[in-house]
Amino acid sequence: MPIELRPAAPTDAGFIAEMLVAAVFWRPDEPSGSVRDVLDRPELAHYVAGWPQPGDLGVVAEDGRPVGAAWLRFLPESDPGYGFVDSATPELSMGVVQSSRGRGVGTRLLAALIASAREHALGTLSLSVEPDNHARRLYERSGFRQVGTVDGSLTMLLLLE
Repeated sequence: MPIELRPAAPTDAGFIAEMLVAAVFWRPDEPSGSVRDVLDRPELAHYVAGWPQPGDLGVVAEDGRPVGAAWLRFLPESDPGYGFVDSATPELSMGVVQSSRGRGVGTRLLAALIASAREHALGTLSLSVEPDNHARRLYERSGFRQVGTVDGSLTMLLLLE
């Protein structure tokens, strides 16, 4: 079945939380976590708590069922994320269900979210990725460049202007 993309809606909050779990526990050979594990950790929960907040943007990929999501959220300097650059730069998060990885879902989600960010006149996007995560290459191909590190993860920035 072909992959369809659509804007994320308030009803996608639960799935977006599941995709944060997929992003956090991305290594297929290591134990996974649960939505509760993520929501119990404030440094992770702020990426999805209360979805959607004003300024949030997101995209969901489906092939008859949701298989991935990418979203942006502005975080304040008082509660920064791992990819925090400044309060005017939203942080991008993305997850794809394990059985759908390697099929171009992440590439399509990222391209659609970047296009949406441009339509909303955003100037920059940031994210955090572990150096050995395969998604790093996707982010680099999309124009993200490393601007720092936090706890061993790379902080990357994309200039949209």
